[in-house]
Amino acid sequence: MKILFYIILSVLFPFQMIMGQTGKDSILFRGNIVYDGDASEATFLHELYIKHNPKQRYPIVCDSNFSIKCMRGDTLLIEHFDTRYPYCFQVVEFIANDTLPQNIHIWRYPKSCNNWYYHQKYKTTNLSVKDTIRKSELVGTYKCRWELENSDCLVTSDATMKLNADGTFELIDEWVSWDISGTVFHTGNWEIKQNTVICKVVPELIPSTIQERYPGQVLHFVWTNLEDDRQEIMKEEKVYKFLVCKKGLIQTDKIDCIYKKIKYR
Repeated sequence: MKILFYIILSVLFPFQMIMGQTGKDSILFRGNIVYDGDASEATFLHELYIKHNPKQRYPIVCDSNFSIKCMRGDTLLIEHFDTRYPYCFQVVEFIANDTLPQNIHIWRYPKSCNNWYYHQKYKTTNLSVKDTIRKSELVGTYKCRWELENSDCLVTSDATMKLNADGTFELIDEWVSWDISGTVFHTGNWEIKQNTVICKVVPELIPSTIQERYPGQVLHFVWTNLEDDRQEIMKEEKVYKFLVCKKGLIQTDKIDCIYKKIKYR
């Protein structure tokens, strides 16, 4: 009888530890999901689970607060879905070390975009066009909205580009075509040649699909085209060219695309 008792313990105890249900280090972890920028605009569903037990999942619906009983030191994951492709699936990973409520952040784009992309209140301004264009005069953020209509479909685009003082740029282009949408994120180096801004995408500068913006919180971009873009640009370079005019930067291969410089209100 005593042998049977020890056999039962040897089977159940590891199972209880994996589930995080018992033990002196068991805690009730409380969290609050915080959306950076526009990450919450099209939220569809969240699922919470312990990393070493991914089959047992807990849905988080219509509420950003959650709690879960786990072992202190367990790695927890939240899967975040929204309806916008290709950045529609993110997984944020963090450690449950404390019982105090913690903010768990979810962001939609690479972490550098948090400093400039999400500002919605702005006004456009004209560029100072001179015989000699200085790089410092073009540094800033630009917005471009355009529509392309043909016999098949209507495509609308909302693009944002930032020219940095260190000679790097970032470009986000979100486009929608009836029931299909997409997003392009490119980054690289820019320079001025006469009256033209040349932005060359650099594969090495395209961000990783694994990002850490907050200590102890790592976000994984899943189903994105970041790595595909990197591989494609390594095979064939991608260059954007813009003609500098008073109204803004005109994309040379799309004359209807004018990137207007903005000032935040």
